[in-house]
Amino acid sequence: MGKREKLIDRLTNSPQNASFADIRNLLEYEGFYLDRATDSHHIVIYAETIFVIPINQNKVKKIYVEQILELIEAADSELEDDE
Repeated sequence: MGKREKLIDRLTNSPQNASFADIRNLLEYEGFYLDRATDSHHIVIYAETIFVIPINQNKVKKIYVEQILELIEAADSELEDDE
């Protein structure tokens, strides 16, 4: 199991403890890049997808972690369908 899979497992099992560093690492594995950060809102972009992540004290709320995991899962299933 690689770093990406371990990170996904950790975030899936404990989304309420997600740090922004974990989220950023996962998104970078997926090809997203940090476009800009304004105060507590970080904007990441991949192709046509723009995702705004509000952070508070270096933590990301559970709902945003779940949305990011769903986004990644959808992208993975789309790649599998293409093969």
